[in-house]
Amino acid sequence: MNKTQVAQILTIASGFDRFIVADRVTTEAWFMALEQVDYDEAMAATVGHFTGPIAKEVFSVRHILNAAADTGRTSALSIEQDVRSAKARGLIDRSWPARQLLPLDIRDALFTLREFERRQATDRLALDQGDGVPADVGTVGRVL
Repeated sequence: MNKTQVAQILTIASGFDRFIVADRVTTEAWFMALEQVDYDEAMAATVGHFTGPIAKEVFSVRHILNAAADTGRTSALSIEQDVRSAKARGLIDRSWPARQLLPLDIRDALFTLREFERRQATDRLALDQGDGVPADVGTVGRVL
């Protein structure tokens, strides 16, 4: 997100809360925290905050970061997990820094692979849920 978009977020927030100031200093501070966040996610988090159940809480950059981390896997822990996973699958070089956000194409590939693996696991589970699966030995070896 660029500084103009951060200023737009602050301007929208100030429309909901008259105590939020969209000045140069606030924009610069929020930009330093929100630089890696997607604009659409930040806007959705802002509007969601003021229209949701936590609307009475004082709005801060933390609300946007938490919302974006939930949807975009941009929290430090999520980034480290994604980097480890991408390295294990051979999507990136082993020298990739553990805390550096993956490029968008690698994140998309990782999501696709994870979704494929999740569906395979779901399909295998469904096969195991049928009668007599995986092997129904009946009463063989049981004393009645």
